[in-house]
Amino acid sequence: MQAKLIIEGPYETRTETVADELSVGRTALADIELDDAGLSKVNTTFFVDDGYLWVADEDSTNGTFLNGERVAGRPQRLKNGDRITLGSTTSISVEITDGREEPVWKETPEEVSAPTPRVDVGDPTVVAPIAPIQFDDEGQRPHVYFALAGVMTVVMLLFGGIAYLLVLQGHSGGEQRRQTASSVIPVRVIDPLGGESDEDLNDILAAWEVAEDELVASDLDDTKVDSSVSEEQDLNVSAAFLADRQRLATEGRPPIHIRPAGLNVPRELFGDGVIKQTRKLREMRESGYQQPMDFADLAQKRLSGELIEMPMARESFYLDVGGSAQDVPFTSFEFGSPSDRREPIVPGHPKYPQLKQLADSFAGQKYDLNDPADRRQMRRRLLRMFHPNARPILQEIADSYFQRFRRPLRVTSLTRSMDYQILLTQGNANAYKVRGAGALPPHTSGCAFDLARKHMPAEEQNFLMEKLAEMERANKIDALIEYGVNACFHIFIYHDGKPPRASKFYESDYDRFPFLTGIAFREPDLHP
Repeated sequence: MQAKLIIEGPYETRTETVADELSVGRTALADIELDDAGLSKVNTTFFVDDGYLWVADEDSTNGTFLNGERVAGRPQRLKNGDRITLGSTTSISVEITDGREEPVWKETPEEVSAPTPRVDVGDPTVVAPIAPIQFDDEGQRPHVYFALAGVMTVVMLLFGGIAYLLVLQGHSGGEQRRQTASSVIPVRVIDPLGGESDEDLNDILAAWEVAEDELVASDLDDTKVDSSVSEEQDLNVSAAFLADRQRLATEGRPPIHIRPAGLNVPRELFGDGVIKQTRKLREMRESGYQQPMDFADLAQKRLSGELIEMPMARESFYLDVGGSAQDVPFTSFEFGSPSDRREPIVPGHPKYPQLKQLADSFAGQKYDLNDPADRRQMRRRLLRMFHPNARPILQEIADSYFQRFRRPLRVTSLTRSMDYQILLTQGNANAYKVRGAGALPPHTSGCAFDLARKHMPAEEQNFLMEKLAEMERANKIDALIEYGVNACFHIFIYHDGKPPRASKFYESDYDRFPFLTGIAFREPDLHP
């Protein structure tokens, strides 16, 4: 048997032959590494056993589907023409050249006796049939025939029993071989981070970003502030102006693929930013930065000036953040065992005073903590929090893009509290699972923001990437290009204006991420 897999992804189609065993996933841990953020590290394994092709799911997050049915538990046998779907955009067609479909251990069907042909004894070319056994004068078989028949019966029973045992052994052997083949298939270990790791490059690239629901301008209130603080005087923005920016950013655009032809990704936007961002986040944690666990913590950072509020729209950008904000009562959040601890923030709760203080005067605008609509609007404003050093960088990028294309940038995430980040991951199986008090996802730092690019043709994306690469070379930012469901440019600024402590990568970083060296840089994977 010869088995081939025709693998179709968003960027390429390839054919692979399965000689023994072949695994598919989004990382180098799999035999076939695919650019699909919806895949697990090792998602699916194909293997040959007893002369047939089988498929097994490796406990993947999004599953493996055979002709629309999820593969669960034991491996499933494949036949010519089967179709497997997995991840977000990957489909695999099965091509088996000999077309065999029955198991090799199936017993041979009983032979059917052929009818006795009619013989013309006058035809000299026909051999006459063997004469029937003659009987004696009393119509009885001779004793010799009785003896011969008895011997033959014993022999037939003996060989029949042996044949039955061989067939049974062959069947159970095939079953055993199937179980053995299944047992050696590698199984993904689910760790406390939900199978993901904040130290794993592929996990961070593929899954740390989660898109919120898109904002509906008509569902927003106008922001009306009355503040003497100069940084807050530009927060007065109407929902109508936000709707105008949304329209201008996307109007006149045909549907655009996330990796259009002619897309040129600079080296700066892939790979090393993960190491630098991870190191910088670690520095923030070591210097005492406290990530906001809930919206009350965001409120405290707003009151202290550690984070500032961004206007929801300006000429050159608009904030598409807070679309998933809820109107439920505020609760506190902390990691605990066996489950995460959440308590209502009501009078008497330690976090109530800071939340009530901001609600009474959110830059001059008052919110009622008992009103669901006010709670939603307040959450949306808290999700517009940003590090003061990040605002001028976002403004510089947006102004440059607007001057070139006369369109505003769509900013899809700023700062998130930990409980909001977890809320988003619950609705997206690909999301970076944030579990544990030591985790510091980029968007809880106040130093990260995303720029949507799905609606941009290649010319606009290339312009932006050159701008981001230029700023990264000047040590102002680290930037990444992300694919998959949340196709965007991810930008991270340095909270203290300084790049990570080491000017060069540590050797351990090269050991963990060898393709970051010039020799092993995976350029073919980055360009269409």
